[in-house]
Amino acid sequence: MITFRSHTRDDIPLRVIWLNNKKATQYAIDNPGHKTTIKEQNKWFDNYEQESRLKRKKFFTILYYNRPVGFMGLSNIDPEKKTAEIFILIGDDGHRGKGVGKFSVEYLIGIAFKKTGLRRLMLEVNKLNHPAIKLYENLGFQKIGENETEIKMILKSSNLA
Repeated sequence: MITFRSHTRDDIPLRVIWLNNKKATQYAIDNPGHKTTIKEQNKWFDNYEQESRLKRKKFFTILYYNRPVGFMGLSNIDPEKKTAEIFILIGDDGHRGKGVGKFSVEYLIGIAFKKTGLRRLMLEVNKLNHPAIKLYENLGFQKIGENETEIKMILKSSNLA
């Protein structure tokens, strides 16, 4: 069973493990190959708390039978334009390719469109991350641009049935 909870400071040790996991971050857009520390993640969380209070970010920890396996969220939330960016990281190697990502992104889309009132979600995905690209396309995301390493995609609430 897959469930979600708000991302908390208690998740920092797991964030460090997951963000330092080469398999989990091999297709990362932000800081690929960068090793992080508890100190860096505490500083990151201070910023996240401020952004969260301002309702510009909302992150979730993904739980598989109550065990944390990754995190995801909405960032750069713009209530005026009704847009946000989404991301997901399945940090636990044993839980990729098993539907956790699909279920999680579907949940995030529901939060964004139904609870937050957004109308457009954007994301960037590494061109080599073929499973993620296929997932996003199957969920209705459309390519809107690309460069040599990444594809930009958008999902509009009006495109959903």
